[in-house]
Amino acid sequence: MSGSMVLVERRDAVTILTINNPRQRNAMSGPVKAELIPAMRAALADAGCRAIVLTGAEGCFSAGGDVSRFSTMAPEKGRQLVRDQREFLHLVMRGDKAVIAAVEGYSYGAGFGLAMACDHIVAARDARFCAAFNKIGLMPDGGLLWTLPQRIGAERAREMMMLATVVDGAEGHRIGLVDTLAEPKSALDAALAKAALFAAAAPVAVAMTKSAFARWPLNLDQFLAMEADGQALLLSSEDCREGARAFLEKRAPAFRGR
Repeated sequence: MSGSMVLVERRDAVTILTINNPRQRNAMSGPVKAELIPAMRAALADAGCRAIVLTGAEGCFSAGGDVSRFSTMAPEKGRQLVRDQREFLHLVMRGDKAVIAAVEGYSYGAGFGLAMACDHIVAARDARFCAAFNKIGLMPDGGLLWTLPQRIGAERAREMMMLATVVDGAEGHRIGLVDTLAEPKSALDAALAKAALFAAAAPVAVAMTKSAFARWPLNLDQFLAMEADGQALLLSSEDCREGARAFLEKRAPAFRGR
């Protein structure tokens, strides 16, 4: 184990990275990202590691970003916030080892993007997925504009992202959002079983296949740059401030389109 916000464990040739921020439902806060990026980099560099499992502590994958920071964020800070995610997404999607998400509980917002960036998604039947950005006046980031349409098609992806539709693990498996369905509280065990198969596969072939997927069908960097520019403006909007305040005050937001 290492780090207070990210727990690292090796089981044979599989490294488990656990987001350990349960007080915020494993939100992708600055401290979490500060530990998660080097932990992922170290796992990718470890010659004894052949596959990586990404999960969250205490029955929750990740409830998204740290909304408490959004109501006072200037555009330059917003752009940096999204760019900080880019490094981790590159590691997950362009690294040379398979990354398997083990999803229990919530996978919302940035946490949803994190799961969708993985090569294989194992989810409990009662897990919950939501591109919740619109609820606080934001567009999707975390690579979702690139990953989600590839998994479920443009039509379903558009609805999930524009309406913040909630999809459970069972429905997610039916529509292709989830690769392997598990019973509640057993997603990690199922993910480890799947990771063992990836660990046994030809590593260079896995790496080359991942590299090809990261370039198909559109350019990943173009989407990530678009996310950074668009989100930077939205994070400084009145609607985002209102959405963040409403979230923290547990009330419905009153968006005004500015």
